[in-house]
Amino acid sequence: MIPRCLFNVLLLAGYISISVISNVKCEAVLKDTSQVVEDSLQKNRIPRHVTTSDSVHRQQSQFYYVPVQGPPGVPGLPGRTGAPGIAGVLGTSGYPGNNGNHGNEGIAGPPGPPGIKGPKGEIGVEGRCGISGLDGFPGVVGYRGEQGHVGPRGPTGPKGKPGDRGPVGPQGQDGTIGFPGKPGTQGPKGIPGTFTTTNAVNRQYRAFSVALNNNIVANDGDMVIIWEHEFSNIGGDFDMETGVFNVTVSGSYFFTFHVSKTSRQTYPHVQLVKNGENVVSAIDYGPNDSDDSSGNSVILTLRKGDVIWMVLHGERELSSNPYKFTTFSGFLIFPMPI
Repeated sequence: MIPRCLFNVLLLAGYISISVISNVKCEAVLKDTSQVVEDSLQKNRIPRHVTTSDSVHRQQSQFYYVPVQGPPGVPGLPGRTGAPGIAGVLGTSGYPGNNGNHGNEGIAGPPGPPGIKGPKGEIGVEGRCGISGLDGFPGVVGYRGEQGHVGPRGPTGPKGKPGDRGPVGPQGQDGTIGFPGKPGTQGPKGIPGTFTTTNAVNRQYRAFSVALNNNIVANDGDMVIIWEHEFSNIGGDFDMETGVFNVTVSGSYFFTFHVSKTSRQTYPHVQLVKNGENVVSAIDYGPNDSDDSSGNSVILTLRKGDVIWMVLHGERELSSNPYKFTTFSGFLIFPMPI
């Protein structure tokens, strides 16, 4: 390697040689240019005639050089680079240029590593109800619950179209017995019979005894009890179809009834009715017990044409079964001329 100082000496010597050669060439070019200008002036001399007042008329010609622009000279060599000038004063800041156009979309870089898990966001708006799911499988059959209270009767719905005739159902409940009608026209007199003491006594015997075989509930308000089993009906004054005892012999009568309760949800409440008026009642109320019985008895003086029946109050229940826990009985104690 050449030492730095020797390199600087060689660089300076080369610069001086180039400067000398440049000066020699410039002098030669200038000399050639001066000669060309001089030749051009000689060729363009213009003669001028001057006339004098001497007796000897002589004509004297004088020549003047008229300057004429010559051809352009040969371009000179470039001058040496001058020393750098003094730094100028810093100019004022120009106006900011317009924003450049957006560059082309760069190539997507490789996926970065997963970021740190952010905080839990706020609860979003409640979404719309989804579509109902499919029906689930049937559940296991539960235990049978206790018997509920008898609900109130609902309003009567619109009359539907007549359905197919079904099988004959059990006998329905009869309506409330109306008041007795007016006596009919007296019939013709019968053939006189043979008078005996036995016949006279037999015509005065009146007695009956009836019972229920099943539970009944008064769902439609107060109802006349229609008895299902007949123990006896001496004289035939008790009507099993209507549940009414018709007095055909005036006199003193004894009546008694017994009712049974087997449910804790409801209880029996009955009345003995004479000609539509309440006479005596029986009730067995107790929400904490069951399998009870209650009853009542009465002696009444009745006239021929009077009627007696039993009523079960609305929404109440009478319990019975083939053992016949609920009964109603009555008989004539003795006739009376009333």
